[in-house]
Amino acid sequence: MLTSDVNMSFVARLLKFLPEPSFFRENKSIKIKRLYCDVIEGALKPLRNGSCSEVDSICAKRTLVRIGVVYDLVYACLHTGEWHAVPREEREVFTIVCYLRIIYMLIHSADSFENVGNAIFIADIGIMLGCKVKIDIDGNECDLLTQVASVLSEDNLKDAPPLKKLKIDSDCSAADNCDVPVVFQPSVEYFGSEHYDKREPLLLRGIIDDWPAMQKWHDPNYLVGLAGERTVPVEIGSQYSSEDWSQRLVRFKDFIVDNLNPEGKDDDSDNENRRAYLAQHELFDQIPELRKDIHVPDYIGRTDVNPRIKAWLGPKGTISPLHTDPSHNLLCQVFGSKTIILASPEDTPNLYPHEHFILANTSRLDMKNIDYDQFPLVRAVRLRRLELRRGEVLYIPPGWWHYVESLAPSFSVSFWFE
Repeated sequence: MLTSDVNMSFVARLLKFLPEPSFFRENKSIKIKRLYCDVIEGALKPLRNGSCSEVDSICAKRTLVRIGVVYDLVYACLHTGEWHAVPREEREVFTIVCYLRIIYMLIHSADSFENVGNAIFIADIGIMLGCKVKIDIDGNECDLLTQVASVLSEDNLKDAPPLKKLKIDSDCSAADNCDVPVVFQPSVEYFGSEHYDKREPLLLRGIIDDWPAMQKWHDPNYLVGLAGERTVPVEIGSQYSSEDWSQRLVRFKDFIVDNLNPEGKDDDSDNENRRAYLAQHELFDQIPELRKDIHVPDYIGRTDVNPRIKAWLGPKGTISPLHTDPSHNLLCQVFGSKTIILASPEDTPNLYPHEHFILANTSRLDMKNIDYDQFPLVRAVRLRRLELRRGEVLYIPPGWWHYVESLAPSFSVSFWFE
């Protein structure tokens, strides 16, 4: 089987990302587990000179099979027990095995487009489940699989009809009913002393107007052009606390077309249980090109220089049930709008949290139709309501209960910070 010139061009570029030998010597899992060591060292040996000229088709096929065995073993390890208990070294091995699997897949195959697509999928799985492996590129510290996925994604989109831009609200300052204070461009000092320190919610305006995302992200063609072939995790169902809830991996392009199409029937009740939601995902670590379109608000740097940045993207009707988070949160609305209901941590006993530890931060209340007969204590709770619109930012302090429902196709960015 003859390897395509396209594949070999990719291989040559990806081999420039090969980590230094010291990385493999220092990884405990590779040193301790003989199978890992034998397979990884065997795959690396013909690549040490930065080329694959020593790898013939038979060798590539045999190595690909052996890499696949280790891939399956480590994948099973990552899905055994609690996620936080998985050793970092094991996740690093998964990252390296994904990298080597991509290299040998491209060497072995003659079908360039199909296998580049498969390689992008493997890179994304490695990014989501593995651990960052730092490499040096022209003096800059970069993540191995993030660079691999970026290279593979270049010019890999098939021609498709253009998608229509989403409608955006022209004015977020219209009169409304908002049960929390509203401030236009508050000073860092005011935010810190009056809201962060006192842990009181605040609606901020005028602080993300200069984000490139505000002008770009409502165009699905821009999102698809940047990341259409990438794989992302989405939630399926009405909300994560419901029995119909599940998760699925999908191509970003398919998710956009199916869920952000302005002509789609996203308000169809029959479609509720099939509605997809890209929720609480570290999309900007996975796709750094999108990260360039946003900026960390100054208010965060007062106490935390390394916030966790999460993406929330989906159609009208997506719901996050009433729940709490342990960190401070600036929820930034790039397009679309959301209904938000807040309740103080002091009201926790009256909000009926689930008893199981997995959902202990989530209320049993259906906020769209509260059953006061079943949950009478909620009558004593002061519920604060607002509509979060394009360009607005809501500060949610730690421990505050919040319910979120999208009123239109919506893209939000959360900054979780200490």
